[in-house]
Amino acid sequence: MAENKDDSVKKNPSGPTQDQSTQPAKAAKKAAKPEKKADQAKSPDANDIKKLKQTVVDLQKKLDAMEDKFLRAEADMRNIETHAKKEQADLIKYDGQQLAHDILPIVDNLQRALKVDVTDESGKQLKQGVSMVYEHFTKALSDNGVEVIDALNKPFDPKFDQAVQTAPADDDHPADTVVQVLQDGYRLKDRVLRPAMVVVAK
Repeated sequence: MAENKDDSVKKNPSGPTQDQSTQPAKAAKKAAKPEKKADQAKSPDANDIKKLKQTVVDLQKKLDAMEDKFLRAEADMRNIETHAKKEQADLIKYDGQQLAHDILPIVDNLQRALKVDVTDESGKQLKQGVSMVYEHFTKALSDNGVEVIDALNKPFDPKFDQAVQTAPADDDHPADTVVQVLQDGYRLKDRVLRPAMVVVAK
């Protein structure tokens, strides 16, 4: 019975073994190792800081260049939009310009026909019919913004008048005054369709 008691004491000692007593110390060392490596991590030196600053400068330059391109593109788009709106407004404003320009020779011929003197009744009736057609044409032109350029007895204006002849100046017609209109000029709003052919005093 005594031998069995000694054996049980050997197999189950009451105090901790040497391996058990060293386990907390080993765990503490393992936990301390990462902190030691972190402490030993390389801190940025002057060259790294210089490179970072240069990178920031380069990125700022690229950003400025992109911003400049964006502003230029935006300005170009606004210019294109403004130009397109102006062209559209001009198309509306001067709508029918070509048609009016093509009708003017007809009006000229009607004016010439009305200047012909007639004596017989049939000629008078024909002239009255021509006068009615002429009035319809001029009214249609006026309703669409086409107006006769008022040049007679006015100072010669090369924007609206074309001098084809000259005449001596007098008290009633000072120099550079329109003495006679040989062919009416027309304008559509503020645009000249055809300048007036005039005689100018010199």
